[in-house]
Amino acid sequence: MDGPDIPPFFICPISLQIMKDPVTLSTGITYDRESIDRWLFRYKHNTCPVTKQPLDNHTLTPNSTLLRLIQSWHLLKSSKLILAVDPPRPTFDLSLLHDLINKVREPESQIKSLRSIKLLIQDNENNRRYVEESGIPSLIASLVTETSPQEISHLNGNSTTIEEFMNVLFHLKLSPETLEKIVEDNNGKIIRSLSSILQLGSFQARIHAALLLKSIFKVVGENYKMELHSDLFDGIAEILKDQNSNRATTATLSILISVTPFGRNRIRAIEAGIVPVLVELLAETNERRSCESMLVVLEILCGWSDGRSAFLAHPASVAAVSSKILRVSQLANERAVKVLLLVCRYCMGGEILKEMVEVGGVTKLCMVVQGSCSRKAKEKAKEILGLHFRTWKKSPCFPSCLLP
Repeated sequence: MDGPDIPPFFICPISLQIMKDPVTLSTGITYDRESIDRWLFRYKHNTCPVTKQPLDNHTLTPNSTLLRLIQSWHLLKSSKLILAVDPPRPTFDLSLLHDLINKVREPESQIKSLRSIKLLIQDNENNRRYVEESGIPSLIASLVTETSPQEISHLNGNSTTIEEFMNVLFHLKLSPETLEKIVEDNNGKIIRSLSSILQLGSFQARIHAALLLKSIFKVVGENYKMELHSDLFDGIAEILKDQNSNRATTATLSILISVTPFGRNRIRAIEAGIVPVLVELLAETNERRSCESMLVVLEILCGWSDGRSAFLAHPASVAAVSSKILRVSQLANERAVKVLLLVCRYCMGGEILKEMVEVGGVTKLCMVVQGSCSRKAKEKAKEILGLHFRTWKKSPCFPSCLLP
């Protein structure tokens, strides 16, 4: 559509393209909304691009008259509308957002301001983007890190502010870049604070903390996963025990998979009682993703002697893991057989070998070897059978088809 016949006032001063959604600043200059949005919110300029005047009022007023002229011009140029013109979007009052940011810093107006921000986010996607780019996530993260464990605890009846902090952070659906920024801005302190909320916060705050931590651990480097505080693992254990939220359960399992391989996190998870909790949950479900995640965590923890001890201390552990073989998925087969291999390789006691036969674990291993399981599962099953074949073949429960 470019050409010398285009009216100059149809052209955005920033993009130099025909405006799709003209809006006017307080200085009286009209721009395309996408271009002025980027100027004000992404690049953080506080002046009018044309006049260079400082902007006290950041309201963008739709120029509906100019929009109709542009649309009419397009219609005259063609029998149908060639350029799809987006409908005007609601005006976003940046001065209102600045006012809310200032009030969030004041304890007496925090809750009301946070609720206003949450409503603003929920109103439409553009508002959510403006709020994320305004610096509010970093501000809220810094306020959360300044909150003491006593203030976080729902037991004292004063955790409303923390709930509202978590509500806003959750509904913002923060991008990976923003999540990385808020962690780096406070040198990882937000992770410790969210861990405390996971253990001490109200029901809703704990769920939001779990979901945020899951997202954070997906994007941060290993240095932020080392030597995490025991609050994190104690909180995860409680959430897994409660089983009041499928989303929180899924999030906490994801967190464990992300962090247990690093530092002393495996020991802290074992000390928090994660192993028996996972055994009991595993015995109660056949849901594919949950089973796979639990078996992955058990494999990591059973790679440590204390983890194997905690596993064998539970009377249903061998039966729970064996029951998932050939019932869930190929991945679950591999993980379950690997857990049993770790136990059988390092725990040579007669009781565990007897239990493996009694609960059908040995039969399942034989079926893995003979069936259509993956190569990895078959190799691990063969290794277990090879380790204890002489003991198991004496049992009347041992499959006779495998006897020489």
